[in-house]
Order: sequence, then C-alpha cells, then structure tokens
Amino acid sequence: MPPNTVKWDEEYDVVVVGSGAGALVAALAATKRGLSVALIEKTDLYGGTTAYSGGGMWFPNNEVEINAGVADTPDLAREYLAGLMGDVASPLMDAYLEAGPQLVAELMQNPDLDFWWMPFPDYYNTPGSLPRGRGIFPEEQAAVEVADLVDTVREPLWPPTDPLIWGHSMVARFLKALTKTDAVVRRGFAFEELVLAEGRVVGIRAESGGESVFIRAEHGVLLACGGFDRDREMRQRYQAPLTGEWSLGAPGNTGDGIRAGIAIGAATDLMDQSWWTPGLLGPTGGASFLQGLHGGVIVNGAGERYANECLPYDRFGREMLKGQATGVEHLTSHIVFDQELLDTYGIPGSPDALYPGVDLEPWFDGGYLTKADTLEELAQLIGLPSNALVATVDRFNGFAKVGVDLDFQRGEDPYDLFFVAPVESINGTLKQIRTGPFYAAKVVLSDLGTKGGLVCDEKARVQDLSGDVIPGLYAAGNTMAAWSGEFYFGPGVPIGSSAAFAYLAVLDMAQRSASNSSPHFESADIN
Repeated sequence: MPPNTVKWDEEYDVVVVGSGAGALVAALAATKRGLSVALIEKTDLYGGTTAYSGGGMWFPNNEVEINAGVADTPDLAREYLAGLMGDVASPLMDAYLEAGPQLVAELMQNPDLDFWWMPFPDYYNTPGSLPRGRGIFPEEQAAVEVADLVDTVREPLWPPTDPLIWGHSMVARFLKALTKTDAVVRRGFAFEELVLAEGRVVGIRAESGGESVFIRAEHGVLLACGGFDRDREMRQRYQAPLTGEWSLGAPGNTGDGIRAGIAIGAATDLMDQSWWTPGLLGPTGGASFLQGLHGGVIVNGAGERYANECLPYDRFGREMLKGQATGVEHLTSHIVFDQELLDTYGIPGSPDALYPGVDLEPWFDGGYLTKADTLEELAQLIGLPSNALVATVDRFNGFAKVGVDLDFQRGEDPYDLFFVAPVESINGTLKQIRTGPFYAAKVVLSDLGTKGGLVCDEKARVQDLSGDVIPGLYAAGNTMAAWSGEFYFGPGVPIGSSAAFAYLAVLDMAQRSASNSSPHFESADIN
C-alpha cells in the first residue's frame, strides 16, 4: 500500500505481539520496570503452543535446579553446548546462559509463579550434559484460583485433569500475575503490519472487529507470535514436501511476525528447520506427540528400522528426514507392536498410551491402525515387503533376548530409560514382539513448531540483510531464528529460548527508556 500518514489510536512504551511464554514474560518484565505495555493475541485464546506443551524451560545453573541439588555450572553448560555447536564464542549462546538464571530468579519472586525441577535428561549424552537434566516446570495451578481466566487459555492436548498442569498452568499463572499489573492484555487483536518512521519501528497496525487499530510503541515492538507452523504456503516454500498439516503448533502460528519483518527488510535464517518430532496419526485427524515408547519398532517403507526409537524426539525426527533423502519413504513410517504391548500400555505413543482398553474402532475405521494374525499378513496390509519386516522383527527380538541393540544402541542412553519402568528384562526398552495378533500404526514427521525466523542479536534486536539492527524491533520464540541452530539440547529449550530473549528485549527497551534515547513520533508512515 502507498505510504499514508497515520494517527495513533493507542500509545504504550512496549507492544508485545503473541501470548505464549515469551510474550507473557515480556509483558510481566516490562510492567515490573515501570513500562506501559500492551499484549495482543489474534485468536480468542491465550497461550499459543506453550499451552500445549509441558511448560518446561531449559536454563543451566538456575536457582530452582541448584536448590534441588543438581551439580551444574556455567562452564559445564558451555562445554555441553560448544561440543555440539562448535562455537564457544557465540554471543547469543552466552546471552542465553546469562539471562536464564537471572530470569528464573526474577520469576520466582512473583507469588503467582512457581517452578520445580524434574530429573529429565539432557538430549545428548555428551561431555557437559546432565543425565538428570536442567529443565524446570511450572507447578500445578488450582483451577478455582484462576476460574475467571481458565476459559481464556488454550486447552492442552492431553486428557483433562482437575488442576491445570504443565504449559496450561504456566499460561494461567502468567495471566494471573498480569491481572495485578497495568498491562493491557487483549484477545481477538490480529497483528497486521509494522509502522515505520524514519527507518525505526514505532508501532503496529492491528485488526479488531473488522477495524484497523494503530498502536504506538515508544520503546519497541516485540514479535513473539510463533513461527509458520500452520501456514501451508510458507511450509511448502521452505520445507517441502511438508505442509504443516501434521504440526503440533497452535492454529494461530501462521508466520505473521516473520512476514512482517521480511516486509521491512529483516534477515531470516534456519527457515528449513523445525523442532521435529515423530507424530502418531490418529482419529482426531492430526498427529499426536510421540515419545517415550515402551516397546515396538519403527520401520520405513522398506520394512527396516533406521534409528533408535527411544531417541529424543527432535533427533528421531532428523533421522526421518535423513532417511527420506535416500529415496526410501520415511516421513510416513509405521510402528509395529504386538498384543502384549497393547494390553499393557495401550497404543504406543498415543495420548491414550497409559490407558489400555481404549476403544480401537475409530483407529481401525480411519485406517490409522492395522491388525493381522501374522507379521507377513501385517506387512502386506500396510504395503511393506513381508520378508524384510519379518527379518527386522526377528533381529530385534534377538537383541531383546540379550538386552543389547547392536544396530542402534537402544537403551544405552539416560534419555532412553527415562520413560521405562523397572522391569525384569535386561534392557527395559527392548521387549520382544512375539504375541499375536500384531499391529501397525502410522508415524509421520511432525513438529512442535518451526524454528526459522528473523535474525536477532544478543539483545533480541532484529537485524536487516546487512546485519544492522532495525531500531525498535525485537523478536523472540519461534518468530526469531533459533540461537540453538539445528540442535535441541534438553527439555524446555524452545520455551526457555522464547522467555530468555523476550526478557533480554525488555531489558534493552528499559535501558533505552531510562536514557530517553527513543525518539517520539506524533505520526508515522505505514509501509
């Protein structure tokens, strides 16, 4: 559209776009520093993908972890990260490691927020990793204490419980804390574009009730509105053949912030990357998060195993991508298991995995689950070579008998064992597939969200194609190109990253506010 002079409908020090963990942290941190803030969410529910998640934040050397008796140090964390990323001097890595403990200490001072450490292993068993992990998680929230808020929070993907738990609790707790501040928090406000004045981002245009609303941001706009998980065009452009239909990201994650940044010259990176996970197709019509298998094998289109099925989910997803590049179908695989496993645990990896006896008819009727008396028949029904599937299961059963997976070392990593209760067998992750009838369920490459986005510096300031900062514009979460690159270090890295860089953005805005370095514009040009 041609430039037009606009007048502001509303004015704040800080405007935050999105309502996941990073956005909520930013709003709370801004009000704590005396900044006026408006947070807008385009859907009718707060929380984004955070509400679907476990709500974990991976912050080495944070006070919750240390108080739980974990022996962690910044040097240990740097050894772990540098060993994987190969970049000891990364400014973003250092910023993350320094901001995390500071942020946790600040959050723990708020009576509405509380976190606990869970012994969940780091995702790589390499020098500097911790076999009991660094992830902290929100405490349960009694529903009665947030009764006026709970209907505004996106519902989780797991079966309902009486108290709010995991990411559902995190979002409700932050919203509860924000009700005690002067922050303006709104649903049904769709971010449309950034407003510039003399090369600086000074506000946004949003849509509400069919009307445009121009909101000025004196010290900065923070885009923390997710990635492009659910945008079919962007997924096909950057991640073909994936379309987003199997993504576990929230429905509102359609790349709005990333497109707006690109429109004013922001640089992007990692657009081919996501927080990958295998997903189990089921009668809900989409994929469900698959982790912590208690048995079975996952096979490709050739009827062969291709990875340790107990790998951390992002790592297994990357094995699916690597396998697909060979020309053999991997993006749609099958998990093969027997009646004994079904009777004991339910459908492996499904939301009903801990509830044996689940009604299987919808699974069979929709073609998500296949049953046969023999492995040969099962292979024929799902379109796999019979001889190959039988040979794969026979070889796996041999490993299970002796407790050693010679092909993929399943059960030799702390993460592999985290979900497995003590059993009599030598290796609890290896259970023979021997009791017919036999079953196969469809496993697809899913994700917890895309991780490519706007390139930012260590203060979460968005940079242009020349590497210069775009004044007034910040990004966090999946709107920002992930500091972690192609790695997923432990439970809570996505949310931890979102929270840390949103916090760093507010610290920079607050510093600029204190120094009065932000120019004031009564009107601006919209590009």
